[in-house]
Amino acid sequence: MLALSSKRFLSLGMNLIKIAILGMLGLPSGAGELSGTAFHIAVIDGQGAWNSVQAKLAHEPVVQVQDRNHKPVAGAYVEFDTPNSGAGALFANGTTHFSSTTNADGMATASGLHNNGVAGPFIISVHVSFQGQSVGEAAIRQTNIPKSIAANSNNLQDPRTPAASDASLPANVLGIALGDQFLLNGAPTPSNANLFRGSRLQTMGAPTTVLLHDKCEFLLGPHSAVTFSEHQIHIENGAVRAKHFGNCKMGYGGLWVTGVQANSDGLVSISGESMEVASVSGELQVLNTTGEIVSTISPGSVATFGASSVASGASIGAPVLSVRSAALLGVGAGVALAGLGLAVDAVLQPTSTSP
Repeated sequence: MLALSSKRFLSLGMNLIKIAILGMLGLPSGAGELSGTAFHIAVIDGQGAWNSVQAKLAHEPVVQVQDRNHKPVAGAYVEFDTPNSGAGALFANGTTHFSSTTNADGMATASGLHNNGVAGPFIISVHVSFQGQSVGEAAIRQTNIPKSIAANSNNLQDPRTPAASDASLPANVLGIALGDQFLLNGAPTPSNANLFRGSRLQTMGAPTTVLLHDKCEFLLGPHSAVTFSEHQIHIENGAVRAKHFGNCKMGYGGLWVTGVQANSDGLVSISGESMEVASVSGELQVLNTTGEIVSTISPGSVATFGASSVASGASIGAPVLSVRSAALLGVGAGVALAGLGLAVDAVLQPTSTSP
């Protein structure tokens, strides 16, 4: 074995100490510089939450900073920012900016969040730094909703399923269904299944996600029943949310609901012989069987279609429908105000937003 000079021995000893310290901090040991790839920003709570605009509540976002081995990192500096205009929320300090430091469990919470009373979707931007250097970012999406929409929204929020735009569907199927358990053509199905023309899906006690071709994503509420054809969902009963209409539509009786924009987000709920249509974001159109526009529904508003003897150009089976739009209070350009009195919680799972 070759003998080391005292200078080289001292240098080797200092490097070993440096590597040990960086290892304890969960940091890379290369040149001693921090790297964003050595960290993970996990959204623990608040993703996909729907908030009552009347009660001004909002779901407090919680993130966890993890090292490359997914162990919590204490002492990281976390900044939360909400939009300066439009739909959004304010923090306990009354501003759109809040900062915190992660605790021993690597967790940081934006306490006292309350929405600004403007209906619509918004993003809470999260930026994390450690030892003065930026190490990662995350986006937490929430939506402020009026009472008229909240009535049908409790079970139609965001279970952690792949986005429609990311789904790869076989060419020979209409789409796929993803859920804890549902009935497909009367047979119990534990997790997922391919959908074909005429497939009948019945949800049980939990929502089920349906992904169709052309980036169409739907969420079926509990105890709902639908059948499928090309780019179409036929609702028998229950409630369905189109999280992303894409090139698809959903219908009941002689009416069809579609999004004016591909990314329009809307709800359809069936009660008796009436159909309630609500827009969360983007405009919706209700069409009759000949393709004529019966009603255009703006974001944050609801239209109810019920059996009536007054002709309106649309029909559910034999009865003809009249159209009634729910009256909503307005702020600025017709922004809807109303609420549940409680924030509506999303179906949440920890979501990693970095490698």
